[in-house]
Amino acid sequence: MGPRRIWALRAGRAGQADDIFIQRKQLAISFSEVGGDASKLPPSRGAFKEAFGRAANQPRPGSIPIQAGQLYRFVHDMRIGDCVIYPRKIDRTLLWGEIAGPYVFDNEGSTEFTHRRSVVWHSKLSRDDFSQGALYELGSTLTLFEVKSFAAEFFRRFEGKPSKGDSGAQDEEADAGAVLDVSETTRDFIARRIKTDLKGYPFEPFIADLFRAMGYRAHATRNMRDDGIDVIAHRDELGIEPPILKIQVKVQESNISADVVKAFYAMVQERDVGIFVTTGGFTAPATDFARTKGNFKLMGGVELVDLIERHYDRLDAKHRQLIPLRRVLVPDEGVED
Repeated sequence: MGPRRIWALRAGRAGQADDIFIQRKQLAISFSEVGGDASKLPPSRGAFKEAFGRAANQPRPGSIPIQAGQLYRFVHDMRIGDCVIYPRKIDRTLLWGEIAGPYVFDNEGSTEFTHRRSVVWHSKLSRDDFSQGALYELGSTLTLFEVKSFAAEFFRRFEGKPSKGDSGAQDEEADAGAVLDVSETTRDFIARRIKTDLKGYPFEPFIADLFRAMGYRAHATRNMRDDGIDVIAHRDELGIEPPILKIQVKVQESNISADVVKAFYAMVQERDVGIFVTTGGFTAPATDFARTKGNFKLMGGVELVDLIERHYDRLDAKHRQLIPLRRVLVPDEGVED
């Protein structure tokens, strides 16, 4: 038996199949151009290309080999026992699992993501636990591709052991579609810069600047030290019209506990709004507590990065230099809609 291969698989461009991946424990891809059971096609790449070419909703001609190659690999190249990585957009984590069953055509719960395989999930790690190179390898816009260059790192991180070999060069179709997912790699870059260059006190004035970019008048309270309130933001010039935003910030990898959240909320007056910002996340009890408070909001790392991307152009020049970004155009060939 040869070495286990590592496959990376996306749950749709916007994570539409996440529930199938997590709740049903099935890997699922769309490729609705092939409107039925793909295992009934002759087991050759040429046959899969012909099926895409005959489709009523035919993809762009240049993308047919790319899409057909991915579906062929899902049906015929993936093996039970192979490893799989699911880059989960909703919480910026990587799920590590093992393919547990053969290809099946299953439209239960979805009429789009009908090509499926069962999976057993073993572990989950933050994207921040991996090198930038490993994250770049996962940055392909392809729905399905084999992980090779950084396979040893993924084996080591998830299983505590190195890979046992390389299964050879990627096929022509995969190479042709290996366009970098700029959106995801940009988010990785922002998150890493925050945790390395803004750790500690610099994070407080950065959050104040972010709220100014969103249209607030905001300032860090380091010089006046207001009992755990790190940033104050308001809409009016004098800062006397409610609601006043009282913000606590933490650069922290682990989830913030309910006790910490409750201690901060105790300092928020009824007419104010409390916002707890962290680069990590929150425990379930902390989230449940915040839901019961109409003037309280928790902001984790995923939402923080969203806001930085959205308001980046209005950040202070100093902070744009700390997180240097530029807007680019990239090809969209071969990406599954």
